[in-house]
Amino acid sequence: MKDVAGKVAFITGGSSGIGLGQAHAFHEAGMKVVIGYIRDDQVGPALEGFKTGKDRIHAIKVNVVDREAMKAAADEIEGRFGKIHLLSNNAGIGPLTPLLATEPKDFDQTIAINLTGVYNGIHEFVPRIRKHGEGGHVVTTSSMSGILPTEGGGAGAYTASKFAVTGMMEILRSELDAAKANIGASVYCPGLVATNIFELEKNVSAAFNEKGKAGPDDAAANTARIRQIIGAGMDPLEAARIVLAGIRNNDLFILSHPEFGPGLQERMEALLASVPDTKAPAARLAQEQVTMHNSLYVRERNKLRARRRKG
Repeated sequence: MKDVAGKVAFITGGSSGIGLGQAHAFHEAGMKVVIGYIRDDQVGPALEGFKTGKDRIHAIKVNVVDREAMKAAADEIEGRFGKIHLLSNNAGIGPLTPLLATEPKDFDQTIAINLTGVYNGIHEFVPRIRKHGEGGHVVTTSSMSGILPTEGGGAGAYTASKFAVTGMMEILRSELDAAKANIGASVYCPGLVATNIFELEKNVSAAFNEKGKAGPDDAAANTARIRQIIGAGMDPLEAARIVLAGIRNNDLFILSHPEFGPGLQERMEALLASVPDTKAPAARLAQEQVTMHNSLYVRERNKLRARRRKG
């Protein structure tokens, strides 16, 4: 996917925030872009933002939880633009509720959109990309919360779903590489970006026709706090251009926020320090070869180190 001009991209949750930023970045790179959306109040302003190349932009209302709707969306995209090359699984919700305070219904809704929705995209679109044989890419928006939990807790269901999404993309990449499928796979783990992911009531209402629960705070205090947080976020178009560069380089991990480096280092060191200082029996080792080591990480590390040396 180094040459993306003329290729077809589908972005779930593409009518605002990171998804809309990707739509603009992909479109300015010459792609035909389909915006998947769920909120009617967003799609009009989103489409109006494209001043040129309007024949290369299209919007489809689709709920990522609905597998039949995802199939219908894929059929519509192929009918309008032809072969699909890039899937961006971006749709998601961001409940701030601590895990211990999360109701089962709210947990299930978060998993349905943030995790099952990603699986539904992969299940429906990857076989279509493989079938045409021209190559392609799948990128999924996770979060730094999908690698590094928040200090002191909070956003429990969100964090769980994003950790799962990160793992899903790693195993997908391993499978695609092993199959020599000519399809790349990346997971985008951003820090704070100026999006509407915390507009939980509107986002959940659009997906499930009922209100979501943002967190334990009273509404006014929570809204003010969220606005302050969002105001400090990265511009979505800046984030999207980083994602596009990662797609072109087939990077497994796309990270856009350098301030998380020390925290990641601490997490890796804690994991390594937890490894027992003992020797495993040979019989067990013989059965664990496929889970003890994944050459994907070595290849990715070596590729990135070589890139940095070139400057």
